[in-house]
Amino acid sequence: MPPAPAMPRQATPTERTHLKTASVHPNGELRLGVSARGLKAMLDAGFIYREDSDGYRLSDAEALVYTGETTWRITWAGRRAALSAAQWRDLTERVDESGAFTTKVHWVTRHALAELGLAEFRDDHGAVQADDGGSGVRGPRYRAFRTKLGRRVAQLAEADEYA
Repeated sequence: MPPAPAMPRQATPTERTHLKTASVHPNGELRLGVSARGLKAMLDAGFIYREDSDGYRLSDAEALVYTGETTWRITWAGRRAALSAAQWRDLTERVDESGAFTTKVHWVTRHALAELGLAEFRDDHGAVQADDGGSGVRGPRYRAFRTKLGRRVAQLAEADEYA
């Protein structure tokens, strides 16, 4: 039997902050101001990548010395690294066949996943809602479902595709 794959490196708290910011960006872009040391560490971990001006994904060595005006982007592994262990468990294990989160998923986790674009709230007709519809007096009116992006992050294809 082949050995189990090694557990990927966990993101540091600072990296997780940067990765969460990139996760909510429409194009998965890392914000400006990340240190060169931080970029290298996240690149080495496979959390980010960089393209040239033609959209070609640069090798790690090329990405570090590239002087073009392109941004760093988050990878699928980076999106995974932005999550806590509980968020990852709920995204991957506590979803039914329809994509709805089970009742074991805490409301804090559902909202955190929604902020990252990995979950959304739907009414009884399937229409996406801005939040769970809870008033603070009564419980949520709408159910949380894993989004297409959430499903892709949960599946984490072995070949790291572009975010």
